[in-house]
Amino acid sequence: MNHIPQLVLSTSWKLKEPCCVSCKADLFNNFKDNEGNFKESLSSDVRGMLSLYEATHLRVHGEDILDEALAFTTTHLQSAAKYSLNPLAEQVVHALKQPIRKGLPRLEARHYFSIYQADDSHHKALLKLAKLDFNLLQKLHQKELSDISA
Repeated sequence: MNHIPQLVLSTSWKLKEPCCVSCKADLFNNFKDNEGNFKESLSSDVRGMLSLYEATHLRVHGEDILDEALAFTTTHLQSAAKYSLNPLAEQVVHALKQPIRKGLPRLEARHYFSIYQADDSHHKALLKLAKLDFNLLQKLHQKELSDISA
């Protein structure tokens, strides 16, 4: 299965506009079979499963389908992490330990640099810009700390 539809849905879910939140949760029914279970074919798409896993961490009380999606993706990602040798396995292991949503954004960004760099399709200029931005902000924080403690 192509991970694009799952990735797009999960990403749009992350943006979570305040209106019609329950309607958005219902969109995840597209990933279920006739018996109401998540389709097993989804488990072969590790990148899509990871995106869906991350999106489930934005759920609110009463979004049962996202609770089900969390259980489904956690189980399959744990299995994928054990048996996968691709670079995505490191990202999966990290996400299972600490989802992006529950981490500090700057630390998660720093961790992602090495993962993104290992991806053959990475954009070199974008990676360089992200690292430069990270380092400049870190320098600014160091200067501010120095000014405060002086």
